[in-house]
Amino acid sequence: MKELTVNWHITEACNLKCQYCFAKWEKPCKRELLHHPCNVLKLLDEISKLPKDLGGGFDSLRLNLVGGETFLYRSKVINIIEEAKKRGMRLSAITNGTKLDEELNHIIAEHFDIIGFSVDSLNESTNIQIGRQEDNSAININDIIKNILFIKELNSDIKIKINTVVNKLNYDEFIGDFLDKVKPNKWKVFKMLPIIQESKCLEINDTQFKQFLDNHQMYKDILYVEDNDDMTGSYLMIDPLGRFFQNDKDKQGYAYSSKIHEVGIEQAFSEIKFDKDKFSSRYKKRSS
Repeated sequence: MKELTVNWHITEACNLKCQYCFAKWEKPCKRELLHHPCNVLKLLDEISKLPKDLGGGFDSLRLNLVGGETFLYRSKVINIIEEAKKRGMRLSAITNGTKLDEELNHIIAEHFDIIGFSVDSLNESTNIQIGRQEDNSAININDIIKNILFIKELNSDIKIKINTVVNKLNYDEFIGDFLDKVKPNKWKVFKMLPIIQESKCLEINDTQFKQFLDNHQMYKDILYVEDNDDMTGSYLMIDPLGRFFQNDKDKQGYAYSSKIHEVGIEQAFSEIKFDKDKFSSRYKKRSS
């Protein structure tokens, strides 16, 4: 089965303050589509057409919900989950894990095929410096571990993914202790993409990135590596306003399509640069 993954950044809002967060779109927040249920339905109807319209032999679609923080607006995201499932979509999400509780853990275990957690450091001081903090307190790694283990207990088939952004503050850190406890199916490691000016102080070079990878070679069976070039033009991404967007090589920032729910999926898709071969290769590529 060949699966098409669409990444919908449902909100730019987040309870954390990560310096290099990719979620930097114009405000006000109330323009975001998730606050408008009728437009959410229109967008999901259009997204469901993608496997057929895109070609390439895709026979299923997975909607990956991303933020900001995906579960920040609880009732809104639960509505998206329910409507996506009605349309036969498989679901996954990325979360910082701070908003999860027993109710959300049960929802994730019941409706999601994959749940991903953003974990960049196990060190409290480092997380605070990165901005992975709320009310001046670093995220609680032990709580994240407990939630992951509980979700796996509820659904032994769910796949756990960990995302790590390697930057100047964590490139010499070892996070194997965390990986050993949660036993993820996949660990995706990104070299920090300085997409916004204020993040440049955390940028690293290729040698530093390689040092992080070399220190974790014992996890090569689950390790997937992506650098800036891998990420450009190889993701199908929708922003909080319902537009396709891509990293723009020619200028710093993003290039956007028209709003999908207004012009339709075919027209909006024609307005962005998308590399089908690079997209397909991402799912085959494993670190060596």
